[in-house]
Amino acid sequence: MRATRAIRAIRAGLSSVLPGALLISSFAACTPSSEAAAEPAPGAPAAVPVRSFGALRAIMHEGQTGPAVRIGDTVPGPHAFGIGALSELRGEVTVVDDAIWTSYARDDGTLDVRPAGAEERATLFVVANVARWQEATLDADVPDGQLDARIEALLRERGLDTEGAVPVQVRGGFRDLSWHVIDGRKLAPGGGHADHVRASVSGTLPAAEGTLVGFFSKRHHGVFTHMGSNTHFHVVLPERSLMGHVDAVTLARGARVLLPAP
Repeated sequence: MRATRAIRAIRAGLSSVLPGALLISSFAACTPSSEAAAEPAPGAPAAVPVRSFGALRAIMHEGQTGPAVRIGDTVPGPHAFGIGALSELRGEVTVVDDAIWTSYARDDGTLDVRPAGAEERATLFVVANVARWQEATLDADVPDGQLDARIEALLRERGLDTEGAVPVQVRGGFRDLSWHVIDGRKLAPGGGHADHVRASVSGTLPAAEGTLVGFFSKRHHGVFTHMGSNTHFHVVLPERSLMGHVDAVTLARGARVLLPAP
């Protein structure tokens, strides 16, 4: 019953964003660990400020999984969009137009996806406030290995800055989708990314329809993107009661990439 209510709430929340946007991540103060926005290139529109809290390298190599930010101190934005991992790696968090959604791994291998309150805390969180989006419809499939390059090309085509961090959303069809939701209860200290995936509820889907929420940056490897990757995405599939971290995905032809509008 709780899962059914959560899905109805997700559908209601995702249908309330602005037209052109998508229809659908013990301290006294919260100080960002990294201000991700960079100075725009000459002639480029001003970048949307991106704030990040915590760092992947600290989680992976130093075992720092305590709270880095209280989500309510960054949301509402207004129009906040964000992704991250909950403190103590209890699950994943995704914020879509100020709506906070969390995903937890159950003991039986299923997911508990539900709206969260402002008191929830994250050990890693990346967030930006985006009031307006512009769309680019893909005219061909984009395999996982080409995702970073395709998004960078779209940013360049639209005169957007490619040197700073940029919020990105994708709406439409996906193929070969691999995802996971971390379960910190099963994680031994000092584990790397592969260990995190093993200590998770995970799955693959040959085809799906939904939304990706994430960020592009060439400067934040080990902060909020994994080494060797310029993107970090979460997937939201309301019809399947699924929200989690994306490990691999192919964007299908016709999917729409949403980038900040100038």
